[in-house]
Amino acid sequence: MRTKLIIKLVLVGITVCALLTACGAKLDMRAYLQAMLDLSYKGDSTDYVNLELGTVEEADAVFERGIDSEMSAFKEKLQISESLEEDFRTLFKEIYAKADYTVGEAARQPDGSYTVEITYARMKVFEPMFAIYEEKIEALPEAWAVLSENPSQEEMREDMNEALRDALRESMDHVEYAEPETLTIRISLVDNRYTPNSQDVEALEKALFDSDYSSNSAEE
Repeated sequence: MRTKLIIKLVLVGITVCALLTACGAKLDMRAYLQAMLDLSYKGDSTDYVNLELGTVEEADAVFERGIDSEMSAFKEKLQISESLEEDFRTLFKEIYAKADYTVGEAARQPDGSYTVEITYARMKVFEPMFAIYEEKIEALPEAWAVLSENPSQEEMREDMNEALRDALRESMDHVEYAEPETLTIRISLVDNRYTPNSQDVEALEKALFDSDYSSNSAEE
């Protein structure tokens, strides 16, 4: 039995932050995008605050809302208990924080928009995680068989979710990355706000992590 793990990165953070920007005429687009990505993935508000896009408190709230959104979907899918919720929350933050990307210089386009090249290395975390998870799941029936009483459905689910947590932890402890690649993010003026193109942001989301393996290959 394999459990789907759906990973959504903190797109909410990027969207909300974009709405907080000033007119943008004097805004360094490279610095702007760096601030957006660092806040969204790493929870780092340094550039966000330095660019006066918001306060530390506002930035922290944006990042935590993104994590809340991730955890809400994850809990609903796998029925994660409260006792394991904080463990997974910590792991998700660690995964995002280890995202490998470098923001290049911004190039102004004839229409007034900008393009920024991102160099990234795809994190290999979920495919190895599922391999570890399968081994742990295969060992559970034997462990249940020696119990004095048959475990309940809730207890078995908890054991399986603990196995998933431990597998993710082990995978993160030995995480590897693919060779660097590049993609471009467009930043356009939308309602007088410079905003990253949502399709480009989604492309980066998919490129940074092997989450397509978990969503396409994992079976319930």
